[in-house]
Amino acid sequence: MSLKKVKEVKKDKGFKLFDLIIYGVIAVFVAVLFTVIFTTQNKTPIAGVRICVAAEVVFEYEFGGEPSYKDGLDVEENGNSLTVTVHADNGYNKVYIDKLTKTVKVIEADCRGKQCMYFAPIENNSQLIYCSPHALRIEPLINDFNNPDIIM
Repeated sequence: MSLKKVKEVKKDKGFKLFDLIIYGVIAVFVAVLFTVIFTTQNKTPIAGVRICVAAEVVFEYEFGGEPSYKDGLDVEENGNSLTVTVHADNGYNKVYIDKLTKTVKVIEADCRGKQCMYFAPIENNSQLIYCSPHALRIEPLINDFNNPDIIM
């Protein structure tokens, strides 16, 4: 590199105006995205729980009501809790529903990795639990506040 070229490079500023504009736009976009994601979550307490296996609803329970479920599930009621054992083609998951605290969690599973057991208990409408090996999804029942008689 010639000495003249080195002097020209040294004269240049590290960032040009266009670079700063692009970085500013990216920073604003990330801040807006962060704000939208974390402030628009539905944090209302759950009204009940729905358990699906392979996109088929196998269990529903609205707190204060009676559970409805398909044959093949083991449902044990112990005072203020329900324990539901869901049998999939290749194993099982045991789901614990606490009626007092209105929380739901997986307490036992025989899948590889057992990641479903490490999900935080579902306590609001923005959470869910998913077990990939058994195609099990546990989600909250969400009230339609425009029509309180309908639960989605």
